[in-house]
Amino acid sequence: MFIKLLTLAAAMLATGIETAFVPSDDGGGEYLVRVEPDLVSSRSPYTFTSDIPEDERDVRRVCIYVADQWPAAVERTVIEAATRPRVAPAEPAVVKKNGGAITDDQGEKPWSLLVGSLIALFLSLGGNAYLGLLLGGMRARYLSLVRERIPEVSEAG
Repeated sequence: MFIKLLTLAAAMLATGIETAFVPSDDGGGEYLVRVEPDLVSSRSPYTFTSDIPEDERDVRRVCIYVADQWPAAVERTVIEAATRPRVAPAEPAVVKKNGGAITDDQGEKPWSLLVGSLIALFLSLGGNAYLGLLLGGMRARYLSLVRERIPEVSEAG
């Protein structure tokens, strides 16, 4: 298993998929993916994915090229995009809630609801286990009483 994963990783590093993000002037940008033709024609059983970086939120278009190299016009735009300085994403708006500052990205975590639900779950499981043990004891007592009475009824008859 490890050898297969190592071979797959080496194959993907040697050949495979190349990606680039080209931002546009009006915001957003294009996400470019280049896949080598050998990967497409080999009918590989593996799924190849390319994740968009988290800081690139506004992707307007995804372009997939099946080629050994980037087309000349695309290569120029990729090189130009690499030389441009990266613009930091805008800071999220701050919302005042319950007297504290909470950002829109973080949101409020409902920890009290989660802890309360977990406590209720464990109390319910404990109660059901107790009732199960109680029922098992009562059933055993009933069966022992029934077994004691059966010989008396057969002797009287």
